[in-house]
Amino acid sequence: MRILITADLHYRPAERAAYVAFADTVRAAEPDCFIIAGDVGHPLRLFRRALQLFHDLPCPRLLIAGNHDVYRGEYRSRDLWQEHLPQATRDEGFVWLEAQRFSLGGLGICGTMAWYDYSSRSSHLPYAASDYRAMKGMVSHDADYVDWPWSDVAMARYLARGLTGHLDACEADPAVAQVLVITHMPIIAPTVPDYPGHTRWSLLRAYLGNFTLGELVTGYRKVTHIVSGHLHRPGAWTVAGHHGPIACHIVGSGPGAPHALCLDIA
Repeated sequence: MRILITADLHYRPAERAAYVAFADTVRAAEPDCFIIAGDVGHPLRLFRRALQLFHDLPCPRLLIAGNHDVYRGEYRSRDLWQEHLPQATRDEGFVWLEAQRFSLGGLGICGTMAWYDYSSRSSHLPYAASDYRAMKGMVSHDADYVDWPWSDVAMARYLARGLTGHLDACEADPAVAQVLVITHMPIIAPTVPDYPGHTRWSLLRAYLGNFTLGELVTGYRKVTHIVSGHLHRPGAWTVAGHHGPIACHIVGSGPGAPHALCLDIA
């Protein structure tokens, strides 16, 4: 099966030609499944316009949101997350992966935004996890534009429960032979660079991933692939899962420069 995965489209009308060309490339690749791993477009009208680029793609289309997709604007972050983004996703013919697992032949696909819980914080800094809630505004615009009432740690735990529920279902399903996990924020430590010589980037690392979730995911027997976005730089790693090697990827898209990762999964 050919799975095409993109992320971090950050749809911009001024660069529409680049996005149209990318959509043409996706169609030409004739994937068996197409997945967007978050940061589709903001505000909601641009989220919709990005999805409409792929309206005639004749394969299952799956989606998870990213942190920029829940930035407040016309709607509050809570309303975007709970109502408007899932509805827009379904209206445009995509599957909202946060709410359900998806099966394609013997492949199970599970996904989540994977909000950060500060477990990706830089080990060389002298701060405890509890310090990072107060420091977020120093380095991350999430502090300014995400106005839902939940703490980062609470949101991370909530999303982890949803993902592990879907993974448990895949583990119990004899029709599922292997599982692809899609996250917006990276969940595997080697995929997130460290910046010991740069104070700002060292602080920012706490808001770039969720390694607690990664520990959970790598414990599942059927997980063979993990693909994430968020970092805007491509990369590939093989990590040791509890039951065998797991292929991990970061999709390398950036605003106005969309890119797709192609996985050929037997």
